[in-house]
Amino acid sequence: MGYFNGNNDLDVGQAGTSYIIKDLQEMEWVGSTRQVKSVIMLGSLKTGGNVACYEIGQHENQLPDEILSPVALDLGTKDMSDPQTLIDFIAWCSENYPAERYALIINSHGAAWYGLCPDEINGSDDLMSMPKMRSALANAPHLDVIVFHACLMGSVEVAYELKDYADYMVACETTMPALGILGADTWLAELVDNPKMDSYDLSKRIAQCVYDEGVEAQRFHTHMAVTDLSQIDALGAKLSEFGNRLVSEVGDNWDEVYESWEKTHYISDNFPSLTDLREFVKEIMQRDDLGQINLINNAADELLSALNAAISFTKSNSLDVPFGGLSIHFPNNEENFRKEAYQKLQFAKTNWHNFVAAFIENAGNGGGGGADDEARIYGTVTWPGHNLSENTSVLVCYQENDELNILGSVGVEADGTYGVIITGLQQPQDFLFAGHDDVNGNGTIDGGDGFGFWDKDQDGNWTTSDILNVEPGHHYTDINIALAAQKSLAVKSRPWMDILSTQPRHFSPSGVISVK
Repeated sequence: MGYFNGNNDLDVGQAGTSYIIKDLQEMEWVGSTRQVKSVIMLGSLKTGGNVACYEIGQHENQLPDEILSPVALDLGTKDMSDPQTLIDFIAWCSENYPAERYALIINSHGAAWYGLCPDEINGSDDLMSMPKMRSALANAPHLDVIVFHACLMGSVEVAYELKDYADYMVACETTMPALGILGADTWLAELVDNPKMDSYDLSKRIAQCVYDEGVEAQRFHTHMAVTDLSQIDALGAKLSEFGNRLVSEVGDNWDEVYESWEKTHYISDNFPSLTDLREFVKEIMQRDDLGQINLINNAADELLSALNAAISFTKSNSLDVPFGGLSIHFPNNEENFRKEAYQKLQFAKTNWHNFVAAFIENAGNGGGGGADDEARIYGTVTWPGHNLSENTSVLVCYQENDELNILGSVGVEADGTYGVIITGLQQPQDFLFAGHDDVNGNGTIDGGDGFGFWDKDQDGNWTTSDILNVEPGHHYTDINIALAAQKSLAVKSRPWMDILSTQPRHFSPSGVISVK
């Protein structure tokens, strides 16, 4: 069963064609058999938001955005962020295509425990929350495999929410490229050839094929993992013990907890509170004082063992960030905590939220957004009608003596998101933000490149009115930049283009820029 929701801005990622229809086309290359049926509910920007169910037949040589499989059920306009739509789809599948085993693929936007599947055409663009998704699966047939072909869904909270309704979860801990990398032409063909394939083996093949597509075919940073949901109760218990021991035994060593948090990688620039769980636990064990407290060290060791048992397969090509398989919500301030919504999760039973509250009170930064001398800026870079190249960056600029200067530049993720951490701020300071897709990789802004800016006042001109006054300790979101193709540098339609094109570029893949 495939729940393919492309009724959102993620669905135009392949030279203007639908990535979600491309995923369906991969399944058409294999088709269905008497023993293995593939049924897809699909809504897309390309279908105008109309939703239909398709029984996947074997077809090849499709044109872009072309679906050759027959429509089994035409539903018209349906809100795919509504859990009732998912309930009805699963019920219809189980009634019309009864099976001994079921796999469910959720294909859309994802945002970890916050939810997934926004529908900006038929819905309000809100997410289907994880409690709502859990309710949608409560009366469904038990799933052997649930696959999230969506960003950030490889989180311990998501796994805990679904542990009673599926055997294995296949998900990515970080962001995924907005391209068709489902890899179904490989793993589905193997399942058709071997319908008795073990559920874990199928889960692993799906994870491996998505990884292969992302890395080898598309050359993106990619991560995928398989979580054994039968191990999540034990993992939750060990996590609860770990958090409780930190609160009760840390004493005056909250500075070491903060140091561990600070050294642990966050998962996404747009979601800085999502932290790699395995890495944080290891960092705690390496601290001078905390690592010597037996109750904390033993709880950490048992939690690592539980993680190893639950995460049965994980693979990443990122050499800089050690993705351990599952993230966890771990903010350092009240602004990002969203405690009320977090406590509505089944995961609240682990009491992790009380550890986070104690951490914020004793070691975090209260209502601020970061350390006292830093600020965080988040946004998205888009280039309508184009795919962003791997050379896309955001230039952080400041004006001094009537000249614009580049403080530095940071890379943009495959899905267009970016994040900047500006450190060393002693007082509020003015910044401007420009985006550049250096198509030919020559390090300058020239003809054919994409260039744009954060147009604060939306007047189409990049001027000093587009300044963002950045204060230490604060977060800024939606600093979004739209690119346009540059005909040549002789066109001075935007101020300061000539200055930016000649200044040296200080590229910071970590997203951290220091004020000197």
